[in-house]
Amino acid sequence: MNNPPLAIIIGMLNLDIVITGLPKFAPPGEQVNGQLVRFLPGGKGRNMASMLAAWLAPGEVSMISKLVKDHYGLYRIPLQSLIEAGIQTDQIRIEADRPEDLPTLAIFLNTIDGLRANYYLPGRNETLSPEDLEGAQSLFKQVAENQGFLLMTLELPLATACHVLEQAAALGLRVMLDPGGRPPEEDLDFTPLFVHPPFLIKPNEGEASRLTGVKVHDFISAERAARILVDQGVSYVLITHGSHGAYAFTQEHSWHIPSPDVPVPPHAEPTGCGDQVLVVLCAEILHGKSFEDACHRAVRAGTLQYCQLGLDPIRPDHPLLEQITPE
Repeated sequence: MNNPPLAIIIGMLNLDIVITGLPKFAPPGEQVNGQLVRFLPGGKGRNMASMLAAWLAPGEVSMISKLVKDHYGLYRIPLQSLIEAGIQTDQIRIEADRPEDLPTLAIFLNTIDGLRANYYLPGRNETLSPEDLEGAQSLFKQVAENQGFLLMTLELPLATACHVLEQAAALGLRVMLDPGGRPPEEDLDFTPLFVHPPFLIKPNEGEASRLTGVKVHDFISAERAARILVDQGVSYVLITHGSHGAYAFTQEHSWHIPSPDVPVPPHAEPTGCGDQVLVVLCAEILHGKSFEDACHRAVRAGTLQYCQLGLDPIRPDHPLLEQITPE
């Protein structure tokens, strides 16, 4: 993989345990039998890296994260998924000092009538520190020189995210921030993120509300929220809003990007849709598209992600990607 690095992803590598075919959720003291259990790679950062790799050449995407080398070997599942996707893994820190620890686990219980319960077990994967990033400076510099992007989630500590933004700013490396990955009920002061503001930020409507204090429910309220972010130094804002599509903003312009009119199947699932939007936005800008055009294609890809089973990447040759048109 000798292609020059064009994108860095900083985020989580999880193990997802997915149980399907449950007739119902078990009340206390009762056993309920499912039909299938799967062990899958997960984490917003991992999903984004896998999705972006589908749009770029092998070796052009690098992942920065942390894993625990547990004695069950579960850490290999997310790690191997990156290797198979052609993603550079040199900057993934694998800790082997406490093999009794588990990687971060997400457990999904799915009933036959479409209900889902999620359980989350944080691990040391979530403790990525500024010290853990010391060896990544040359990669940051390479991607900056190649006019690439650093994509980051807020699955890592806020202090580490601010450190990344500071280091990127010093090198002229453009950062695309997805502020997801933190519990919605968590009360955080996001002000430090804008000391060295990201180049682009892509929140959903709830995350935009938490970042700005403006309740986002339509284009007008989204514009008020976006203006706060732009006034703090963000160059581009894309606020996704489910079936309403997305709202895109720069200092001078604003657009409503409607969702395309496609049949929505009963199994539609929002997990990964925002990740898909951000990576297609990144890839299209890297390929020379304007922000507005990139937003349209990114929203289309996010809608197709919503309509498919699982988190397989929407690829640029997807048969519906160019056929669907806005309502």
